[in-house]
Amino acid sequence: MKKITLMIVALIITGSIFGQISFGPKIGLNVSKLSTDMAGNVSGLKESSKTGFQLGAFVRIGTKFYIQPELLYSVKGGILEVAGDAVNPAVSADYKMGTMDIPVLVGTKVFSLPMVNVRAFAGPIASFVVSKDLTISNLVPDDDQIKLKDAIWSAAIGAGVDVMMFTLDIRYEFGLNNISNDADTYSSMKSNTFNVSLGWKIL
Repeated sequence: MKKITLMIVALIITGSIFGQISFGPKIGLNVSKLSTDMAGNVSGLKESSKTGFQLGAFVRIGTKFYIQPELLYSVKGGILEVAGDAVNPAVSADYKMGTMDIPVLVGTKVFSLPMVNVRAFAGPIASFVVSKDLTISNLVPDDDQIKLKDAIWSAAIGAGVDVMMFTLDIRYEFGLNNISNDADTYSSMKSNTFNVSLGWKIL
């Protein structure tokens, strides 16, 4: 975490010396889903998305080509449901996570108009889990039952539009690592998120 923070500070200093730099707050909407390797093994398993929010700030360094580190608080998760039958009742597991996200995006302007820019970007995201909640069939389990790792590594790809001082981004985040510590239930669980965010360039 300290190394990533120092890297972002170094990028900001470099950008202020050698290129154009802008920064500001942003807010967004997350639609996230947990994908597991159980889908082919458990009959009737349904992986449903969960809606959350995102709040933080961004720094953009460069003009035609740019680097954009961000620091964001995000709420994400997913719902896993197994349909019931005549013998067994339906079971659902509702996961909710609060994370501190640090994306480092590399982008380029696709085309520009006098007050409008269209961009494309991609890059890695490091997410550190700061809170975990799990509800199973409307019951809140003990903390020991929430077997999720404390770090999520993702890759993002997306596009954005700048209109005057406002910046709108749409991105998809692909989960890269297994975030489950529950080897008895899941040998793999990944977090994937669709995000729409609106930022305000105050500089």
